[in-house]
Amino acid sequence: MPNQLARSKKRKTVAEHAAVLVMLEQIARREGTTSTELLREAARDIIRKQAKDEAVSEDLRHVLSAYAPKPPRCAHSAKELSRFKKESREFDELTMDLGLSDVVEIQNRNSIHSTPKRPVLIGQF
Repeated sequence: MPNQLARSKKRKTVAEHAAVLVMLEQIARREGTTSTELLREAARDIIRKQAKDEAVSEDLRHVLSAYAPKPPRCAHSAKELSRFKKESREFDELTMDLGLSDVVEIQNRNSIHSTPKRPVLIGQF
């Protein structure tokens, strides 16, 4: 009987996925959250685990960099700059949360100075 749902058939995975999603919904209700939030957290945990390997981490950084916010070419209002800064902060938080960068890397990337220098204070002339 070729149409029966055997363990080796791919069609069974649909039933398995449906059952897993229903169980996930039940867990989400119990925890007072959504199934989407649970899936998001599980995906981030997988990325964090994979990011511990340096080769994989470099590959993931490359993929993530395509989604980095781009500064406006010509800011016509303060609102545009504010939006870019907010998007940049959110992106930096994401990279730290996923374990793809640390605070020092982000500071170096966002700094306008290439090397840290002490500020020069100009006194009265």
